[in-house]
Amino acid sequence: MDTITKVAQSSFRQGLSDESTFIIKLTNSKFDNLAGSELLTKVESWIVTNLMVNNQAVPTLIVDMENVEFIDSQGLQKLLASLRLMQSQKSNLVLCSQQPPVSLVFEITRVDQLFAIFPCVNTLMNLDIRQQAYSNLIAA
Repeated sequence: MDTITKVAQSSFRQGLSDESTFIIKLTNSKFDNLAGSELLTKVESWIVTNLMVNNQAVPTLIVDMENVEFIDSQGLQKLLASLRLMQSQKSNLVLCSQQPPVSLVFEITRVDQLFAIFPCVNTLMNLDIRQQAYSNLIAA
């Protein structure tokens, strides 16, 4: 059972450097140890592919949690392990589209302070557009 779908590759501007970003959409409503392990495996292969095969830095991953209605402690641990793995490669894992019950778990455990969390993918991409426009105004 595949609980993850790679949605798209997009251009993402973080700070002043352009980089390619992938969006991973979680398709299962429950993010537990199984789904978390699957995500961690995908993150590990993402890193290996970029470092060894493409011989380039590891771009940011966006995890779209729109379909996730429940997350347990083991799923949360795997998500944190994925974040640490990405950060060890000087990259980031960004979350978006959290449902209220999932958001509440993040707030209670204070994990929300460790992740960059956005309301939706479009907000993140619009933020990117605003940053580009602002950079263009400063450069002009």
